[in-house]
Amino acid sequence: MLRNFITTAFRGLQRNKAYSVINIAGLALGIACCLMIFLVVRYEQSYDTFHSKADRIYRVNTKFLKTGGFSGGGPMPVARALKQTFPEIEQATTAFYTSAFSSVNSSIKVNNQLYKESGIAYVAPDYFSIIDAQWLAGNPKQALTEPNTVVLTKTVAQKYFGGTGNQIVQNAMGKTVRLNAKHTLKVTGILEDFPDNTDLPFRILISWSSFKVHMPQWNLNDWNSFGMGNVHLVLLRPGADVAQLQKKIPVMEKKYMGALEASRRTHLLQPLREMHYDERFGNLNGRIVAKENITGLILIGLFILFIACINFINLATAQSVKRSKEVGVRKVLGANRGQLVRQFLAETSLLSLLATSLAAVIIFILLPQFKGFLNLNLQFNPFTDSSLLAFLGGIAVVVSLLAGLYPALVLSGFQPVLALKNKITVSRGNAFSLRRSLIVGQFIIAQVLIISTMVVSNQLEYFRNKSLGFNKEAVVTLPVPAENKPETARALRQQFEQLPGVKSVSFAVFAPSSEDNQWSTFTFPGSDPTKEYYIREIPIDHTYLQTYGLTLLAGKNLDLQTDSADILVNETVLRTMNIATPEAAIGQKVDWDGKKRRIAGVVKDFHPGSLKDEIPGVFMRKVPHNGLIGLKLEPAALRATMAQVEQLWKQAYPESLFGFTFLDEDIANFYREEVKMFNLFRLFAGIAIFISCLGLYGLVSFMAVQRTKEIGIRKVLGASVANIVGLFTKEFFVLIIIAFVVAAPLAWYAMQAWLQDFPYRDPIGPGSFFMAILFSLVIAGITVIYRSIRAARTNPVQNLRTE
Repeated sequence: MLRNFITTAFRGLQRNKAYSVINIAGLALGIACCLMIFLVVRYEQSYDTFHSKADRIYRVNTKFLKTGGFSGGGPMPVARALKQTFPEIEQATTAFYTSAFSSVNSSIKVNNQLYKESGIAYVAPDYFSIIDAQWLAGNPKQALTEPNTVVLTKTVAQKYFGGTGNQIVQNAMGKTVRLNAKHTLKVTGILEDFPDNTDLPFRILISWSSFKVHMPQWNLNDWNSFGMGNVHLVLLRPGADVAQLQKKIPVMEKKYMGALEASRRTHLLQPLREMHYDERFGNLNGRIVAKENITGLILIGLFILFIACINFINLATAQSVKRSKEVGVRKVLGANRGQLVRQFLAETSLLSLLATSLAAVIIFILLPQFKGFLNLNLQFNPFTDSSLLAFLGGIAVVVSLLAGLYPALVLSGFQPVLALKNKITVSRGNAFSLRRSLIVGQFIIAQVLIISTMVVSNQLEYFRNKSLGFNKEAVVTLPVPAENKPETARALRQQFEQLPGVKSVSFAVFAPSSEDNQWSTFTFPGSDPTKEYYIREIPIDHTYLQTYGLTLLAGKNLDLQTDSADILVNETVLRTMNIATPEAAIGQKVDWDGKKRRIAGVVKDFHPGSLKDEIPGVFMRKVPHNGLIGLKLEPAALRATMAQVEQLWKQAYPESLFGFTFLDEDIANFYREEVKMFNLFRLFAGIAIFISCLGLYGLVSFMAVQRTKEIGIRKVLGASVANIVGLFTKEFFVLIIIAFVVAAPLAWYAMQAWLQDFPYRDPIGPGSFFMAILFSLVIAGITVIYRSIRAARTNPVQNLRTE
């Protein structure tokens, strides 16, 4: 029986080749989109799930109680204190990730070859009792117990010492590398590379005892020493109640921090697998994917699959009249309705299987481009990946039932006498209303995607064009090597200033707009003692304002003779202090960093970070010769000037690799996830429109068959081709407008909610809606007109003969 169904299904496909090709193409495209989204969502949801104890691992973060702010780091002693205080914690460890700060430029020297490196972290041996690692060489309990020892991942070891297979281990073990031209480290272990889907991207792991030697400025017992580079992980015991543990943490904080400081901030336990999604705390990859975006992708995949199934239904029912005689013959020969339903479902299943196979081929061909497009290491191995194979099978079954059941019921319900006499018609009542509803549903989805794409595009354009309060064009930043000496920096500065293509030079810690944060609190006369007043601290030199184009509104700059107690503040600080004018702020005193500070100048508000955050209060203090060089260049001589800058750099720092970034590119990176979201919306909106037009083509074909006699009579009575085309386009334009009326408020509501995350946003204007309806009408019009012209040009005699 099954073989008979399959054979008959193949014959049905061969008899209607054009219909079969359109159906398979539409389904394949929809399934391919759904499959690609599945790969992306699965990858994003797999971060750090490969650890065997992942469900018991938590990161310790900081919440500032008075302001509601958050930090992804914690004070140095917090992990140790948690383990000592609470028996629910089985193990705790602290790591320090040097690459958490973009201004840190670390270098490794091996056999006179220099490498610029990220992924460097100081870790304790107990780190590996929490985090899984595959050791190729070395003892996990002893490899990082001594100062100046290092464990490398396999790829890093191969890069430094060469070899393949076991030779990598043999070549690297026991050898030495030079860190930042200061510290010689002995290789005591080799690890298999960690997977890409981790938010702990450590590749060079240095012993924790080295940290005390290499960075003596850090006090490991200081409860105020917290930042993004501090990574605290705790492993809970099986069955531990994390909610109850969280409630007990404030008791520990009072003991170690004191009641006053404990009232200002607390520490939160964040599941390791949540690091990838929570923007409040960030992560060490600097790449956060909001769960709302993942949910949005899933919905888009389902919508596109739904659109593809609608196409199948419309195209199948459009062919139903042509197959009426076949149904009549089968019923006369004894076939019952159940057998016919199974027969037509078999045809749909075959189409679905072919479409799924074609979708897999499409993904296989396009995956390399899509991986580059999203910069994700997606994997597609349907023959060895059981979850992927199950998903493909599930999609094929769902599509077969969703797309095939209704047409099968329609076809199997034909009366044999009417079918054999070619008297089958499908009324314009409920059945036709359903098809209209399906078309409207398709274009609702498509227009929601188009409007959303336009809104995201406008917001990104707003980010690109909004004034940030400083000059970002033709500004280059160069991280200073860790081995920098003040006398070297002074000499290099003088050399840079003499270059004709350099307008200004500044040595600071951060550029005006940076993802690196340095926060602290201050008080002022009349401030509320129950409140915390947070500011962002930016250490600068005397040429910082000139180099980055910041505007001094009142007072004076911090020059070489400036008192160390003098600071610059921005306008936001004035509003916090209830000072009416910049001039009135000059000479005012504030308490900050344990000292009395005097406001020497007021700088116009600028954005010291992403436009996704409001402008905070900013304090600037003079700290010469810091970790980031800023160069304001002549735009006309960029290439020649950078060649001269590189030459001078190499002379000053022969032990470090030269590297630089343009400030405008750094700022553009703030919005890389939004750009990816926009590209995905644009791609899927285009596909949704294309598939919807296939559905339109199917419905126009259905109408052309149903109205064959009407078209013939109209032509005999003198109707032109344009009249016939207008008959079709008028009705479909009405359907698209109905879809727009529904789609517009849905899209507005969804995108208004999305925009709420941005304090600075481009209001949703009528342009996005106008473009959506115009684009839909034009594309749909082309589709309808093309098919209706074919119907209108048919010989009227042939049309009337069908009766």
